[in-house]
Amino acid sequence: MRFSFLLLCLCLIAARAGAAPTAREHLAAWMTGSFSSADPARGDQILHDVSLHVAAIWTDRSDGPWLYCEQTLSDAPDHPYRQRIYQLAARPDGSIEARIFDLPDPLAATGAWKNPALLTKLSPVDLIAQVGCSLVLRVQPDGSFKGGTTDKGCPSTLRGASYSTTEMTVTDQQIIQWDRGYNASDTQVWGSTRGGFTFQRM
Repeated sequence: MRFSFLLLCLCLIAARAGAAPTAREHLAAWMTGSFSSADPARGDQILHDVSLHVAAIWTDRSDGPWLYCEQTLSDAPDHPYRQRIYQLAARPDGSIEARIFDLPDPLAATGAWKNPALLTKLSPVDLIAQVGCSLVLRVQPDGSFKGGTTDKGCPSTLRGASYSTTEMTVTDQQIIQWDRGYNASDTQVWGSTRGGFTFQRM
């Protein structure tokens, strides 16, 4: 219901402006909200029960949409293990680039998905770009968005890795994200070998 209302508002705003929602606006609407991996993780000893919260921020800027993303284990909701900001940018070939940024002080931004005012003193110039880690997403025949990182461009040193990859699929009801790390010999050293996390809209 919450998502349907958000998408309806998006369409009404676009209609008043005399234009249909762009692919970026659709993607932003589908990525925004609260999601959980509880159902897919149930009975699986490898997958964790994770909550994902995504909120639109800096909505008065013309170079967005900008989204704040926070992930927590469901039993530790006040202690996120991943916080980042996405900027969705259109590419000449019609795809969408999700540029990824780290926060200068993640702890101070905890809970910004429900209180965006925590980010009002920040601007894009304060963010730390994850160079080479952008996701390139393309609209699929079924209307979903699918894509990921490019080649070996996203550096990582976690658990002996040299680079990491991310694959992502976004629909109106779920986000599937598969993160993996590889060493210099292209051997996977972290991340699931069975597929990504499926976050279902709450």
